[in-house]
Formats: sequence, C-alpha cells, structure tokens
Amino acid sequence: MTEKERSAARRKRQRRTQDEYCSYIVEIKDWELTYSVGLNTNPKLFAGQYSEHLHLTIKGLFRLPEKYSNQEVVSTFIGDREIFPLKNDSDFKPRCVGALTLRGERRDFLGALPFDSLPIINSLMETKRGKFLDLYGLRPKHGHADITWVNFFRKFDPKEY
Repeated sequence: MTEKERSAARRKRQRRTQDEYCSYIVEIKDWELTYSVGLNTNPKLFAGQYSEHLHLTIKGLFRLPEKYSNQEVVSTFIGDREIFPLKNDSDFKPRCVGALTLRGERRDFLGALPFDSLPIINSLMETKRGKFLDLYGLRPKHGHADITWVNFFRKFDPKEY
C-alpha cells in the first residue's frame, strides 16, 4: 500500500460526530426591556430613514446543566421585525435563533425574537408567569453553542430534564 493510499484510508475512517442537544435552564432573577427610535444616520448599516431597537436583557442563574449550575448568565434578545419573512425563501435555512457563549467567566446569550413578542414576554415576567428560560440547543464546542429553541415557563422540575 502506498503512502497516498494509507492517507486516504485514514481519512475515510474519520467520522463526523453526532450532534448532541441539551437544555440550558436559566432561573430569571432580573430583566430590562429597552426601546429606542431615531433617525437613521448611517444608511450603509440599516435600510430606511428611521432606526429602532427593542432589546430584552435577562440576568439569571443556570440551573442546568450541572456543570454551570448557579453560575450567572446574561441573555440578550433583540427584537427583529423581519425574523419571519413574508415570502417563503427556500434558499435561506436558519442555523439557530441565537448563540450561547460559555468561555471562562464569560457566560452570555445573544438571540433574536419577533419584535412583537418581547412586550408579551416582559409582561409574563412582570406577572411572575415567566420565571425560567430554557435555551435548547447543541452542547458547547469550544465555548460556543447554537441555540435552536427558546422557551419561557413558570415552574421547573429537574426530574423532567
């Protein structure tokens, strides 16, 4: 067997690892909803004459996975009016709804939600109906995890996870 054939045989044996998913449960401790609107002074960055921002920032403690239990995490949700396009673009395949970073002391999430949903989520937390946040996605690789599903709920039972 030549060196070239051996190298090809080794490459064939390497298999892609199966993606593993998990839930990152966050107990919500504090949150802030901020809104701003103004003239778009940089049309190269944003389309249109106006620019508006609606951000929901949630501070909380991880409950799951155990590795991160009781560690603080900051989650930022950006309101996006175009997250659900009106026409079905079959070429666009979203990879995730946000990304979780877990590197050393840095633990944060950045994601997008429909613009109109953020006030509803804020009212859930004000009425104590949204006490926990479930960020469901891939297990972290190199301190990064793609999150594919976001869920707000009131009660957390560790036996269910």
